Amino acid sequence: MLRNEVGWFDEEDNSADTLSMRLANDATFVRAAFSNRLSIFIQDTSAVIVALLIGLLLQWRVALVALATLPVLILSAIAQ
Repeated sequence: MLRNEVGWFDEEDNSADTLSMRLANDATFVRAAFSNRLSIFIQDTSAVIVALLIGLLLQWRVALVALATLPVLILSAIAQ
């Protein structure tokens, strides 16, 4: 946008109003997407930690099996 010629801004799609509205909407969209992903990540991480702690307290052998599946869960979360 900064490297375009002055005439580029004369087009209807590239007017100052349209560009400022697009920048504001894109920033809002990025912020919403990031905050949603961050909150889901924190919720999922805390749920896994609490589940493993409860499992270790009640049945440590079953918790070790659940702990063995943790790398698969992490890889699937990254792939998502």
